[in-house]
This record gives sequence, structure tokens and C-alpha cells, in this order.
Amino acid sequence: MGLRFRQSFEVFPGVRLNLSGSGITASFGVNGATVNVGAHGVRSTIGIPGSGLSFTANHFTGSPTPHAATPPPGYAPSYAPVQPMREINSASVEQLTSHSLVELRDLIAKARSQRIEVDQDLVEAHATYQSESAELERRQRSWFRWFMKRRIAELESSVPETASEVQRLTEWQGLTHIDVSFETSDAAQRAYGALVRTFEALRQSTAIWDITSDRDTDQVRERSAATRTLDRKPVKIDFSSSDLVRFAGHAIRFGNINGEDILIYPGVVIMPRADGAFALIELREVDLQYHAVRFIEDEAVPPDATVVGQTWAKVNKNGSRDLRFRDNYQIPIVQYGRLLFTSPGGVQEEYQFSDSNAAGEFARAFDAYKVALNAR
Repeated sequence: MGLRFRQSFEVFPGVRLNLSGSGITASFGVNGATVNVGAHGVRSTIGIPGSGLSFTANHFTGSPTPHAATPPPGYAPSYAPVQPMREINSASVEQLTSHSLVELRDLIAKARSQRIEVDQDLVEAHATYQSESAELERRQRSWFRWFMKRRIAELESSVPETASEVQRLTEWQGLTHIDVSFETSDAAQRAYGALVRTFEALRQSTAIWDITSDRDTDQVRERSAATRTLDRKPVKIDFSSSDLVRFAGHAIRFGNINGEDILIYPGVVIMPRADGAFALIELREVDLQYHAVRFIEDEAVPPDATVVGQTWAKVNKNGSRDLRFRDNYQIPIVQYGRLLFTSPGGVQEEYQFSDSNAAGEFARAFDAYKVALNAR
């Protein structure tokens, strides 16, 4: 097996992100070049529905088509036209990156590309070393080794050379990672610690959903007490990491069914795509809104959720039971926590949690951390 001996690789030193009230300064490169963040990003807000019931439940164990509560046999079918669902997802990662972090993103992407090349060469070198070592041992132990002197001599020369190449590539592999260290004030570090603790409580929620699309409910035609119909899918949130950067701690990860996961680091948010592209967003550009919502739950009520009322599968305009539908059944109204991530660059991701209090605590800790980052 031939072995490609690469002469050199570019060295990618660690990156240090300094966070202050004036922005983020990223120091990297052999000459210590810097990228400076400009003025604070503009916050965007999204209005919330009026008072009353805000959501209608959707099944997610069968067909992905969203729907309201499924009535038992005997119900008269409704042929009211249904409005199309609105997708809830972020813009492409190419558009999401903060303007001030584009150069840093490109450096990380270059380091990743370099590491892939090194990894491929290292696999090839390992395979060559193992093959040549096994062949050398086999020939040296053979009864006919006297007839193989030339090949044995070649292997005795090439095996150490290949071993040296494996060692060299292993060293280069370590150099082609981006090590990120975050320098913040003591207040910001404490605020991030509080954010991590509230996230630990949030991820213990019995049920967590990614809201992938929604539409306004035609309450009159659909005989529904809900003002909003949505499509939700169960999702996981946890502590995670990314191969894009090496960080001493763990990122806060929100899984995303119809887009890129949200990875929250100190001061920055990374949204990696499966093809290797990713967005790098300054955390202070991300707005997190929390709302306690009343949800008509036609599935099992999670044990950590609070039932705040009852309604009917089919209702009149005033919310009372519609007697025209035989066997009209009651549905519990449950309070859930809603978290909505947005940014001026195009982040738009919505989640729902059975533990409404935990969602609220996380949102408040997130805002407190942003305030600490803005403090000089």
C-alpha cells in the first residue's frame, strides 16, 4: 500500500473569545489577528396571542399531518377548509452567522477541513504501518526467510519510516483543532453557571416538544376552543459538544427536528448543519421569550404539568359544549411553558415544555446572562 507523505499542515492555534460590554473580540492566527464585534444587535420580538386558550393539541405518533382532537365514532365530519400550516424554522446557516464573527467562523471551518485531511492521512498511515509490520513479522518467522532478504530489508527500512509518519500525523491532528477559551467577568461567569443549573432542571421535564409549524384555528368552522393549531414533535435537550471547537465545559443543546440544533456556549451560539456548514451567532443577538400557555391536551397529561381547566372536543362560540355532536367528550386544559428563540439574523425556533416553571426559570437565567455580558 502506497503512503502519501504530506510535507506540512497549517497550524491552527487556540482561539480566545473575550466578552465585554462593547462586544466580542476573537484572538486567533499566528499573528494574533483580531475580529471586533460592532454595536449590539437589535432585539426582535414576536407578539403573543390574546388571552384565553392558545393552542390545540396534535398527535405525533401517527401521521405527521397536524390535527385537533380526534372524536369518537358518531361525530359528523367537518368539511371546513383548513388554512395551510406555517413552518417554524430558522434561516439557512449561511445567513445566520453574526457579521462580526464571519472571519472566526471561516477560520474554524478551515481548521475542520484541515483536520479531515489529516484524519484521512492518519487512517491510511495506520493501515500501512499495520500491514507492513505484519508482513515483516511473517517473513522474518518464515522457514523461507533466506529467500526473502530483499523484501525483508525493504520492510525493515519502511516500517520505522511509516511509524514516524503516524507519529507526525498524530501531532498534526492535535494542532488542527480549534481550542476556544472564553474570558468573561466574574458576574458573567456566575450568570452562566446559573444558566447551566436552570437548564439541568429544564431537561428533566417529562415532555419536551419542538414546534415545527402552526396555523390560526378557525374556531367557528372547526368548533374548537383553541386559537392556534400546531404541529409538535418530541425532542431531546441535553449537554453536548461539537467537533467544531474544543471547549473545557459542555454546550447547552436544544435538539431541532426540522433544522439545526442550537448549541449554547458562553457568549456564542453554534448551529451546525449535517453537511458540515454551521452558523456562529453572538449570544446577545439571540432573544429568548417565555410564555405560560394554556394547551388543550388530548393525549396523556405529563405528571409535571398542571391542569388548569376543562373544555370540550366541540364547543359553541361561547365555549360551552356543542350538543349537536353525539358523545362530545371533555379534554383537559394544561399549562405548558413555551420558549421561542429569535434573532435579527433569522433564528426562529419554538419549544414547549411540560414543566412550565422550569421553562420560565431558564428564560430568566438566559436574560440575566445577557445582561451580565453587556455589563462593562
